[in-house]
Amino acid sequence: MKEALFAFAEYNRSVNLRLADILGGLKSEVLQEDLGSFYKSMQGTLEHICMAEIGWLRRFKGFFSYPSLAASATLASENADLKKRIGDDPRKLFALLAEVDSLLAAFTGELEEKDLVVRVKYKNMKGEELERVYWHTIFHILNHSTHHRGEISALLDRKGVANDFSGFTMYTK
Repeated sequence: MKEALFAFAEYNRSVNLRLADILGGLKSEVLQEDLGSFYKSMQGTLEHICMAEIGWLRRFKGFFSYPSLAASATLASENADLKKRIGDDPRKLFALLAEVDSLLAAFTGELEEKDLVVRVKYKNMKGEELERVYWHTIFHILNHSTHHRGEISALLDRKGVANDFSGFTMYTK
């Protein structure tokens, strides 16, 4: 399971870098335009992906010991400070996402197989207490990012911008 999660995290990192390359070629007005998606714009959706990954990495930091997560100043920062750091600058968002995706990949490399089947307890964003199999939570955040990349892909399609983020084997070795 660890190998599959690591491969999925590497795919997530690689495809988000490609997505940032594509989005980086667009004007800020296009990235911030309200296109009617849940998070309004492509930039808003990408920021949501980034902040969700940060939130889950903070949770993972509390389950077991991971040197990559313990050393992260980003995970120790408040969300408001991170959002202030990004501002409306898409390049700063791309840089933060690249950092977080690298952290997510490093974290999956540090996983212990025996821990992946443990049931972990945490609170969701509504404050509800949940208990899940650990690897399910890791898979969840990786799948969450895929879902929202699909939204951005559809928005890019509407704008006539070529993109393809669906090929796991295109981004893994």
